[in-house]
Amino acid sequence: MSYDKMDDFIKTIYNVFNSVNVKADTKRDKRLKYIAVLILGYVTKLAKEHTVNLKEIDDPDSINLIPFFEYVNFKDIKLLEFDNIKFEDIDVSKSEDIERFVLSHVYYITQK
Repeated sequence: MSYDKMDDFIKTIYNVFNSVNVKADTKRDKRLKYIAVLILGYVTKLAKEHTVNLKEIDDPDSINLIPFFEYVNFKDIKLLEFDNIKFEDIDVSKSEDIERFVLSHVYYITQK
């Protein structure tokens, strides 16, 4: 079974990237910039796989996070708790672990 709202999810993640990227540049925060680059890599890969042109996504007044939560729920992704994360919790050779890591960052950043 495939997720039928992938375009909306990609738009949400791309909008989160834009927001994080601007904030990182404004604050000159290298750590936040690395997170933005991580999110961009993830969303670029998804956009390519689902033929979504990221350049056509409008910059909204506010980010609709409903597609994010629906996707996480649909895929049954267990987000990481960064306070308790261990090195062995993430296997960078597994795309699902990378996705979990990126989406955990998205969640953490948007819930601040």
